Amino acid sequence: MKDSISVNSLNKITENLDIVKVVSEYLNLKKTGKNFKALCPFHEEKTPSFVVNPEKQIFHCFGCGIGGDAIKFLMSIENIPFPQAVALAAEKTGISIDLGRYARKDTEEYDRIYRANEFALKEYQSMLFSEKGKIPLDYLFERNLGEADIRHFSIGFAPNASGYLVDRIKKEKLDIDNFISAGLVKSGGESDVFRNRVLFPIFDVKGRPAGFGGRALDDKYLPKYLNTGENLVFNKGKLLYGINWATEAIKGKGFALLVEGYFDVIKLHINGIKNVVAPMGTSLTGLQLNFLKRFTDNILLLFDSDQAGIRASLRNLETVLAKGFETKVCLLPAGFDPDKFLDDYGINPFVEFMNKSAGFMDFVFDVFSGQYGLDTPRGKSSVAREVMRYIEILPDEIEKSEYRKKLAGRLDVKEEGLSRYIVGEREERTGREEKQADCRLTSRNSAESFLVQILLADKNYWEKLFAWEGEVTPRIKLIAKISKELLSKNIEVTPSNLITGIGNMDTEEDISGWLADLALKDSGCLPDETRQVIFDDCLKKLHKICLCEKLDAIKREINTKQDNGLLYAKNLETLQTLLFELKKE
Repeated sequence: MKDSISVNSLNKITENLDIVKVVSEYLNLKKTGKNFKALCPFHEEKTPSFVVNPEKQIFHCFGCGIGGDAIKFLMSIENIPFPQAVALAAEKTGISIDLGRYARKDTEEYDRIYRANEFALKEYQSMLFSEKGKIPLDYLFERNLGEADIRHFSIGFAPNASGYLVDRIKKEKLDIDNFISAGLVKSGGESDVFRNRVLFPIFDVKGRPAGFGGRALDDKYLPKYLNTGENLVFNKGKLLYGINWATEAIKGKGFALLVEGYFDVIKLHINGIKNVVAPMGTSLTGLQLNFLKRFTDNILLLFDSDQAGIRASLRNLETVLAKGFETKVCLLPAGFDPDKFLDDYGINPFVEFMNKSAGFMDFVFDVFSGQYGLDTPRGKSSVAREVMRYIEILPDEIEKSEYRKKLAGRLDVKEEGLSRYIVGEREERTGREEKQADCRLTSRNSAESFLVQILLADKNYWEKLFAWEGEVTPRIKLIAKISKELLSKNIEVTPSNLITGIGNMDTEEDISGWLADLALKDSGCLPDETRQVIFDDCLKKLHKICLCEKLDAIKREINTKQDNGLLYAKNLETLQTLLFELKKE
């Protein structure tokens, strides 16, 4: 059982926390009526379904169902446990609180992994500048990196020895399990993960080493690039190489430059372009883009101009456009990546290419018109279909409309003729909405939902819930427990305070999204007499459901004992008691 943070401490933080301000640091919110909307950062979507309500200080996504208060949002977006989210929230409000043993217990494993990575980083860089590091060091010099550059980016070398790091760990009498958790030592603790590789530390936005990317120096070591395995602090789909050096430059320049590899990022930094990051591989993820949204709404994709690079650009465009970024694409001459181009031609010609970047629609149009041609009706139709696929990804309807006009002009066709290419998507969306509408809540969920809606709409009903002597479901028990504690401290029972209380409880069930959804529904329009009838009916229904569930459990237990030849007389007595109670309902 974990310790909990005091209710008063939590209330002090949440009272001074503005959810709109918190979420705005991560997402591009747009005001719609009394709420704010954005594309959900937790699932892929084309139309915004992520809602923030400043009045109730909650968020909810009507697409994936996630929801909660500002602390729950920080937990989800930062992928951190409750105490860390509370500490981050406290920092944002300027409030100093002591989280005591509770925070330390939950964050200790994270700290151990970061410390293991820091130790490995120093060992690997020391090895690079030793006699055994001559070959990898020469390799880096040949790639036009100076010693100062190598040290600045903390590049290291894992030698061709199965237990180099393991031996160093043992010599320093460190806990090998921490290095296994960090993905540096293989399970069993006898051999290293990285061998004969130049290592690029991958830092998080706070500058902490979250993991490593290793480039093989010998073709027999596959794959060519090897990353740290997924763990508590290293998530390949969330981290971006270079983000720790790039954030201020991205905000200053107003856009992020996305390239493919480690050397591309490093060479651009060396040449003064610092608003640049790279995914670990060529495919961007929604999580990486969610993170970039904290700093900019503009992205410039810069990939190789060979077929693989063009395919990567098209693939990444889909993800980037769906997140609502203003997007441009830059292709260097065939056979060049930023690393090689800078070595051969320098920074000024590179900047000229950047300044000639194409808008996403022009880029897609050029790619597919080159593939299909525009001199036949079928060619035009194929180009229209492909380009429209990207336009329809855009979440903003006005942008879609403007790009359709632009496409119609470039194809020299009427805009109405493009409408056939969006019918399929509309039909798919309509069918999905109808299917969702057909899904009916179970009797249990319906009763719980109506009950909580009434409780949130009229504070007078809390005492009526506390006075109820019948059975209630675990979710309602949890809500009753939290609300009773809040009221005992003279703290108002709001959706936000309830959700914060749930985060502070030792419970396996996360009902934050459900509560946020209910809080956004209006049940205040029910006449008081109707509300009372519904409230009483819901309590009775939940009591009956609980009895039925107990009855089913007793029956299963009796059957099991019968099968195993065990006595079940006491179970029969309990069964009879439950049946008698049900008859009274």
